[in-house]
Amino acid sequence: SENFLPTPAKCHYLFNLRDVSKVFQGIYLAKPKLYEEKEQILRLWFHECARVFNDRLINMEDREKFKLTVDSCMEWGLQVRMKEIVGDDPDMIFAGIDLANPEAEDPAYEQLPDRKILKAFMEQKVDDYNIMFKKAPMALVMFKDAIELCCRILRIIRQPR
Repeated sequence: SENFLPTPAKCHYLFNLRDVSKVFQGIYLAKPKLYEEKEQILRLWFHECARVFNDRLINMEDREKFKLTVDSCMEWGLQVRMKEIVGDDPDMIFAGIDLANPEAEDPAYEQLPDRKILKAFMEQKVDDYNIMFKKAPMALVMFKDAIELCCRILRIIRQPR
């Protein structure tokens, strides 16, 4: 839309059909049997749109415009409001991590609503790394943004090329 045109300060605001295909690639990471309800699918779709488009926006004003645009598209095309889908957590985390079985071979790509368990999982992984590589330990603090970025990086790594 005209809200997200490239400018000298926002020269990376170039969106095309390849970006739309990235949304679908993210959706294809999910296992269909876990997404049988409309709300679950829409939550996944919104998350993937946020990862592909919203993550490239550089300020809060543009991010709010993005959310308003998605909300109006959802209301117009799907007769549902974004608030009904995401609830009070617009910063949902989806990842291919099985918190119950960390050694799982191919964990499902699903929403991880319990941030405390996810944080403990991430901290355990940092501790495991530090035990294995004693000469170069990482003193990382796993705060909200760091956890979200790790999950975003994992999503990108798991995407087919």
